Amino acid sequence: MDTQFDAIIIGSGLGGLSCAATLSKANKKVLVLEQHSLIGGCATCFKRKGMLVDAGLHEMDFGTEKRDMKHAIFKHLGLDKKLYLITLPSAWSIVEQDKPNKILTIPHGNTKEALIAAFPHEKEGIEKYFKKLGFQSFLIRSFPFDMKFIDFFFAPITTLIFFAYNMVRNKSVGEVLDSCIKDPKLKRILNINISYYHHNPFKFIWSYHAIAQNNYYNKGVYIKGGSQKLSDTLSEIVRENGGEVRADSDVVEILCDDKSVKGVKYIDKKTKQEIEVYADTIIANCDPHIVYTKLLKNLTPSEYKKDSRLTEDFTLTSSLISLYMIFDKNLSEIYPNMDYSTFLVDEKYFNRPFDSKNADSANTQIECRDFAFVNYSKIDSGLSDRDDRYLGVGAVYSYYEEWDNLDKVAYKAKKQELQDALVKRLESVYPNIMEHCIHIELATPKTIERYTRTRKGVIYGYDQDKEGFIGRERFKSKSIKNLYFASSFGFPGGGFTGAILGGYRTARKILDPYFYAKRITLCVIFGTAVGIGISALIKMI
Repeated sequence: MDTQFDAIIIGSGLGGLSCAATLSKANKKVLVLEQHSLIGGCATCFKRKGMLVDAGLHEMDFGTEKRDMKHAIFKHLGLDKKLYLITLPSAWSIVEQDKPNKILTIPHGNTKEALIAAFPHEKEGIEKYFKKLGFQSFLIRSFPFDMKFIDFFFAPITTLIFFAYNMVRNKSVGEVLDSCIKDPKLKRILNINISYYHHNPFKFIWSYHAIAQNNYYNKGVYIKGGSQKLSDTLSEIVRENGGEVRADSDVVEILCDDKSVKGVKYIDKKTKQEIEVYADTIIANCDPHIVYTKLLKNLTPSEYKKDSRLTEDFTLTSSLISLYMIFDKNLSEIYPNMDYSTFLVDEKYFNRPFDSKNADSANTQIECRDFAFVNYSKIDSGLSDRDDRYLGVGAVYSYYEEWDNLDKVAYKAKKQELQDALVKRLESVYPNIMEHCIHIELATPKTIERYTRTRKGVIYGYDQDKEGFIGRERFKSKSIKNLYFASSFGFPGGGFTGAILGGYRTARKILDPYFYAKRITLCVIFGTAVGIGISALIKMI
């Protein structure tokens, strides 16, 4: 077993795996250590009743090639050749439970036109909203190191000035929606999937909403074989390039020498053996709090105070309830009007005013919050090769404190009570659906915490309520030399897209730490040369 590597990554979430794959493609010898038996963090599939159940992926936003950086990353890593992306039939549908036959479907491509047709009195506001979406997506069209030289040269006036404005203004989704739209129901529709990222549109930053929504409205995809296929493929890229991915490997210490990392110590959970491995670069894909409170054992808190203090400044409130269900019949055949992704909304709460109090999911009873149900039988998901196994997954916003401080009996009873309430809502729209359900289980934020060890079971890292870098973990420690971070806790943030981008960004910064200095120097030389040339031309004229 090798003990010497160029880089060691603690955790195999998508941020860690995309970072590892990027480093591996650059001929770095990489080791990924995962404490769980499955790699992927939240991007995993587990087995139930003879089929795979996707723990995390419902739908991945996929924007145009000129606006979505995932295209460049997928090509760079070769994922575009290794994964089969299934285009979903629509972005999603919305059903008010007291009107189950009245369905509003949000299509791909012509989303704006469909919304104008449904809300003609808001035509001007809808056009303004989509214009803002497009502009925000333009701003984050590419990381600087993937920009062509001319694009980079003009970035200060085409991009950076607007990034600075975003950080100063720190506009929320609610604030921008209020500036465009008057109809409170339309605001809720445009914000229907906030549970994917946050709980309060008046705290959730505008830029993250805009980028994700713009991509979703372009196209939504599902990876055939589930999120585990994505994680396994990234792992495969690491191995193909001489690296290793070891599951059941629980890191217990980051080894340091005079405030500089030199390796890690981990326990092989199968053999119970304690193993030390070494590298000049350590990348934490786990919760940064774990690094500062548990893994830097031979350093005192005062030695990394500048870094660890940051982890206490950010809030953690956004998690999910997941209701995993397996059916023995194809739901799309039984319920032809059932979309791939449907948001079931309680009409009493859906029709409330759209303001900071009433639009905050945390202020709504948990059993009445917007309930997303994903019908995987709508596509050839690759999760089962049997014709009597079909997956359905429900998702509802939740936060850790709703489940904390309960004894085992009370916790189990609360889970059952919520499960029954959600099933009742599902049956109100799709009568007799439970006759075909052969397995059901409910996961809470505490479940997520148990499997990922992330504080409060959050799945998006810190709350997305501060623009830019100021609301996220630094990609590199200021106190510990060669200690880096690559996860949803860093920039740009949570979700599948955010984690992939964040891991890639950290890897590129490690590979070329002087990129900005070199590129800016080149820009100065180029600009000076152009200026001299123009000046000489003017004199000649």
